[in-house]
Amino acid sequence: MCVISISSCEAARMNVPKAGSESNDAATPTSDGDIKQLLVGRNSSIALLAATSILGGFFEAAFLVVVTRSAFAITNGNSSFELVANIDMTVATATLLALGLVLVRVGLSVSTSWQSSRLAASVVAGIRNDLASAFLASSWGEQHGDRTGRLQELLTSFTQRGAELISSLALAIVSVGSLSALVVSAVAVDPLASLVVIAAVFVLGSLLRPLRAAVQRQAKLAASTGMGFATALSETSQLGMEMHVFNVQPQARTRITSLVGDNEHAAQRLSFLRQLVPNIYTGMAYLAIVAGLTAVSRIDSANLSAVGAVMLIMLRSLSYGQAFQNSVATIRASMPFLGALDDELARYQRAVLIDHGQPIGTIGRLQLRDVSFEYDSESPVLRGVTATIEPREVIGIVGPSGSGKSTFVQLLLGLRPPTSGAVLADGRDISLFSKTEWARKVTFVPQDAHLIAGTIADNIRFLRIGVTDEQVVEAARLAQLHDDVVAMTNGYDRQVGEQGSHLSGGQQQRLTIARALVEDPDILILDEPTRSLDVQSESLIRETLGQLRERMTVIVIAHRLSTLDICDRLMVIQDGELKGFDTPENLKRDNDFYREAVSLSGLPPRNAT
Repeated sequence: MCVISISSCEAARMNVPKAGSESNDAATPTSDGDIKQLLVGRNSSIALLAATSILGGFFEAAFLVVVTRSAFAITNGNSSFELVANIDMTVATATLLALGLVLVRVGLSVSTSWQSSRLAASVVAGIRNDLASAFLASSWGEQHGDRTGRLQELLTSFTQRGAELISSLALAIVSVGSLSALVVSAVAVDPLASLVVIAAVFVLGSLLRPLRAAVQRQAKLAASTGMGFATALSETSQLGMEMHVFNVQPQARTRITSLVGDNEHAAQRLSFLRQLVPNIYTGMAYLAIVAGLTAVSRIDSANLSAVGAVMLIMLRSLSYGQAFQNSVATIRASMPFLGALDDELARYQRAVLIDHGQPIGTIGRLQLRDVSFEYDSESPVLRGVTATIEPREVIGIVGPSGSGKSTFVQLLLGLRPPTSGAVLADGRDISLFSKTEWARKVTFVPQDAHLIAGTIADNIRFLRIGVTDEQVVEAARLAQLHDDVVAMTNGYDRQVGEQGSHLSGGQQQRLTIARALVEDPDILILDEPTRSLDVQSESLIRETLGQLRERMTVIVIAHRLSTLDICDRLMVIQDGELKGFDTPENLKRDNDFYREAVSLSGLPPRNAT
């Protein structure tokens, strides 16, 4: 299944796949938005829906003919009448036949409703699965570039528009099927009267094309303003504390109010245009019926009961024509939203994470050979970094903000590939390794603890299958968290609360360390692990890092030099370059930045008594 946009939805232009050609192959979005791509793998469902609708239309037309001829017979005082083709029927028999036709028609209507809802739910679920899968399979760099709340908006509001489109498409198929059956039946009853009315409806209906184009243009504007509003709202919801601290709530309210107004205006205009299409169509169709009736009335040979049946069928056809026009308006209004989903899906697919899958074995020595990285040619972040990290070393990374430290760590984690140069483990390029195995051997503790809804044990496992309770407890012990957990109510089954609200900041940070340690990695990388912690929590984490040096290589980014006093060597990164890589004692003597940092920190020299 693939997300697409639809360039035209008129029934005459719908290129529905032939029945019986089921396929599960994913379609690739194209610029013309061929309707067939939306229905890949669902050809039989579409064919069954169309067939059921046509059959229902014939039963409905038959009911209208029977009722009309029965009414004329009763009016003329006759107990029987000619139904069609010299077939006579009594009024009593016709009444029973009409009852049977109604029951069958209702049953077929229920069937089309079930088929339509099933089709819509299936396609929308496919859209969401495709988009979520593409996002999760894309590179971290692509994901990191998304604005806050963008994926959520795509998977909720935008796919809801997808649901509306699919439902409208199904309704269009039902309407066209029923309408076609009614028209064919009307022609069979009285060809001349039917053709006159059909021609008038077709001519008047074609006048709606400019209005449908206006709906599509307005839908694009509504999609753009909707995404802007959702993104701004998501950003605002995450900045509550900052807004209170800087007392900018009025300005934030003004911003949201302005976006709400823009969105309201676009949505109101779109809704008006969507409702205008079927209403104008209905008026035109009524005029067409009046014109057709006028033309037929001038023909002496017109059969009164036949004309009455045709008029009744045509009037009933109006509801299907109106439903079809409304469906077309909804489909056109939803096209920009589906187009946005198309673009996002294609973007994620272009950035798919390639896994060469080579087994790692032993990581051994970690080397960087002339590594450079840039987001674009005008924004170099790292330049010519060459360094070697030995197994079981504790390495600290220091440098001013914006110097490239975080990007350096992302390269070590394999989250971003170097623009040039290579990162090697035991002499092999890490880009060739199995991503799954590398994730078990090289783990990371971010600056801020990001916890998922669930228990402490759930958060230490972090969705990884096969992690035992024993591993969870051992990781908590290594992270100096176990004693805190067993003292809590419910222990490891304690809920962490919304955003970890049931845990202290230090406990949250130690939990993320336990999460990183649970699969016994070879390399542990930490980004500012003590940045916002109190002295006691910092002391516990430093103790943890000191104990881990016998088990694995530890790499720590830190501004607090007190966190780095356990390090064997320190890297100094400034302006994207490695300015020094040596022991703290040598760097204090040879590196100006580190010497100044030590002086400003007020810490005593290392090993001082």
